[in-house]
Amino acid sequence: MIFSKPDKEKQTDVSAYGFIIILSCFLQAVLGIMQFFGLFQTSSHFEVTGSFENPAGFASCLCVGLPFIAFISLENNHKYIRYAGWVAGGVMAVAIVLSQSRAAIVSIAVICITILCTKFFRKRWVKYLSFAGFVLLLTGCYWLKKDSADGRLLIWQCDVNMMKDAPWFGHGIGSFEAHYMDYQADYFRQSGQSRYYLLAGNVKRPFNEFLGILLNFGFCGLLVVFIMIALLVYCYWKYPCMEKIVALYSLASIGIFSLFSYPLTYPFTWVIIFVCVCILIKEYMVRILTLSVIRNVLCILVVLCSLGGIYKLAEYVKSEKEWGEASRLALCGAYDKALPLYEKLEITLDDNPYFLYNYAAILLENKQYEESLHTALRCRKYWADYDLELIIGESYQNLGKYELAEKYFNSASMMCPSRFLPLYKLFHLYKKIGDRNRILCVAGMIIDKPMKFKTPAIRMMKREVEREQVRLLNEENDE
Repeated sequence: MIFSKPDKEKQTDVSAYGFIIILSCFLQAVLGIMQFFGLFQTSSHFEVTGSFENPAGFASCLCVGLPFIAFISLENNHKYIRYAGWVAGGVMAVAIVLSQSRAAIVSIAVICITILCTKFFRKRWVKYLSFAGFVLLLTGCYWLKKDSADGRLLIWQCDVNMMKDAPWFGHGIGSFEAHYMDYQADYFRQSGQSRYYLLAGNVKRPFNEFLGILLNFGFCGLLVVFIMIALLVYCYWKYPCMEKIVALYSLASIGIFSLFSYPLTYPFTWVIIFVCVCILIKEYMVRILTLSVIRNVLCILVVLCSLGGIYKLAEYVKSEKEWGEASRLALCGAYDKALPLYEKLEITLDDNPYFLYNYAAILLENKQYEESLHTALRCRKYWADYDLELIIGESYQNLGKYELAEKYFNSASMMCPSRFLPLYKLFHLYKKIGDRNRILCVAGMIIDKPMKFKTPAIRMMKREVEREQVRLLNEENDE
């Protein structure tokens, strides 16, 4: 678009973008349906993910692409092309339902109801019936996975608590990963065994992109986003046409999906946003790009940024591949070969919390407790995480710093109060230092704690703790 010579009088034909997007989404949908019927295996425990790691990425891809079906369903296209468009749309809708992504189902329902009420449903009672059907759909989506929905309510409540501490300008980029789990731990310290007690997990995302903007940039950042949305709507109102309606519906789909999930995590969503924005502001782009000086400067900037981006991407991909090799060596127990690779990679991946966590875990496994603690504490600056707290606690325990170990085990227990492992580690910590009262206290907590999932590991912990409790109580009675 930048390199071509723009013409003010000529309307830009964006049908080619629509075809490319629909084809990509259609292939994703076919892959997802094949996964549902067991013809392809997913890379995770989820049943339908397409080429993504979970249903959220898969469903967001299909949701943002679905409105582009209008590009090949127009009257001026051949009837077979229109039929192909409707078939592709049907396949994508079926794949969204099979993925069981409630955010995606709600998103396409809102878009479909809006289109139907605008174009076809003129009578007021039909609109009321459509609204009632939507409310029933929302209720059904809630009860479909009630525990998951309640878990998101907990996350949003903690998000609000976090937002209150920096309402205007936010906590900064990456603040959710760095601080959220601390706020979740504080919530359970204050509320005790609330109704969310068994639902709390190790949270990585806010499950609402607008709350994410609030946490990172505050109300000022959110205001900027709303101003940009208003400007895009103005661009449509100023020069309305079919392609801009499609772009608006696609952006609306992303916005609705963003209320319940994290579509902006995926590059495909950003590509679609870029395409839609270009469609909406194309008249203003044409005016700017008719000036050859501006067009040439933009071309140079795009080329330079692309070359720099390709270089950094290649460097990062190389580091990721080497990290994968080092991780495989560590899993085989070849620490003498793996650790030099980790030391080398630390230069490139020093700000990657997942790498630092993995490195700290390998060092702990190799009994290099000082190095593991140092790496884990560096990771803690970027990432508040349940598993990381356990690594730090174990490192302190092995270094003989029992009070600090107790602090981090307690922190892990508050972050995810349904988990048994932090209490089990506290039990062994108190056993090591010979604190009988605390041993009995933690033993009682482990025995009485309800099991969210009845696994053999948890049953083993309960039996071991119960035997120790009986032994200590018998000793007290003998005395």
